[in-house]
Amino acid sequence: MSDARRCRSASGGMSAGEPQQGSGWPPGQVKWVCEEQVQQVLTWDRLLPAITRALESFSRGPDHPQGAVQPLRSRINVPQRQEIMLTMPGMVRGHSLAVKVLTHYPSNSARGITTRSSTILLLHVDTGLPAAVLQGSTITEMRTAAASAVATLRVLKGKDIPKKGHDKLVVAVLGAGAQARSHARVMAHVLNVDKVMVWARRTEAAEALCQVLRSESIPAAAATSVQQAVAAADIINCCTGTSTPLLKACWVKPWAHINSIGAPFPYKQELEKDLVRSAIIYTDSYEAAVKESGDIIAAGAEVYAEIGEVLLGSKPVIADKITIFKALGLAVEDAVSAQLVYDALSAEDKE
Repeated sequence: MSDARRCRSASGGMSAGEPQQGSGWPPGQVKWVCEEQVQQVLTWDRLLPAITRALESFSRGPDHPQGAVQPLRSRINVPQRQEIMLTMPGMVRGHSLAVKVLTHYPSNSARGITTRSSTILLLHVDTGLPAAVLQGSTITEMRTAAASAVATLRVLKGKDIPKKGHDKLVVAVLGAGAQARSHARVMAHVLNVDKVMVWARRTEAAEALCQVLRSESIPAAAATSVQQAVAAADIINCCTGTSTPLLKACWVKPWAHINSIGAPFPYKQELEKDLVRSAIIYTDSYEAAVKESGDIIAAGAEVYAEIGEVLLGSKPVIADKITIFKALGLAVEDAVSAQLVYDALSAEDKE
């Protein structure tokens, strides 16, 4: 039985959303899409153009015919148990409409089940009717890394730093979790990488990630310190769960580019204040950056541009400084990704 068939067999009460053979998924019926199905169709080559579209649409604004509508994420806390639920709705006009629900329940570890959950409800953008419910972990992991890759390529082009087909680049990855793995993979996909240096608080975790990457023909080595990991790095990917700064300005090359996806709350930081103040800062959302990014808030730093503005050509890349892409994550990235998966699976069912 294929992965897709196993997902369908396990969908239980979602059976009304099953497509008729050869006819796609009927309007008004809701499809359950599991992680295996997402992984079956979501590739970097498909995803990168979709994320580029999402970033551009967001920066065009809600009133543009090709723009996007997205409020800040809302959050529910249960302080006594440290439980969190986030909701992230977003729409790219004429293309995709979705809401993602994220939960973090640390107490689940005692039950032997995952502490984090991500679920996306995709709706038909023209009718508002539900189209599919998708497990969202793979989408979240890959769309976040894809946004970093899109930003990296555009900033490197403005800096005239070599890209694929030219001199090789050194990539650093701080962290050893899902986002670290995904960032290493996408950087190796879009860049000509000499090596990937991986640092994590637990050396064995860094070594384990390196083994996975090397099995995929990605040259990777574990570093014993943050300084060692970033010393020669042209691109640094900060993918940690830290609440206190890990990366110092004095360790970073003066022309390096940093993708910072950790510390997405006002009370968290992963970058030293002097580093943030001395860099040119790009972000996915001005509003989210100044209200949610602890790195930017603590440093009192100014955001130069949304990366969507740079992609659209309304803001140039400033080439003579360290650059930081501070990503808070956009719901419209989830929306275009979920729509991509839905369309790809629909096309397969019609064959």
